[in-house]
Amino acid sequence: MSERQREQCWVINNEVVEPPPQIALGKEELTERHHAFIHALEAEGRLVGAGPLLDDTGNRFGTGMIIFRAATRAEAERIANSEPYIAHGVRRLKLLPWQRTAGR
Repeated sequence: MSERQREQCWVINNEVVEPPPQIALGKEELTERHHAFIHALEAEGRLVGAGPLLDDTGNRFGTGMIIFRAATRAEAERIANSEPYIAHGVRRLKLLPWQRTAGR
């Protein structure tokens, strides 16, 4: 991909809501829905990458990131707000635009 060919992508870099809201779903069910959300993005050809944030010793810090393709901010917000942790108020959305100019 050349400098002139840019692909509009978006980064979900969310924050944990403290204290967490009371929700009907258990933690395991919410995690399963989160993983299903990521797999659905991949099946649609939208997923660029996803995963937890880990330090150099393998310890997790923060939440994680999901990078996906969407043509507009409105489309990206619709997709991001349907992510289960965000949709249930457990995490606060931080949506960042990102232009991919290299990589797959």
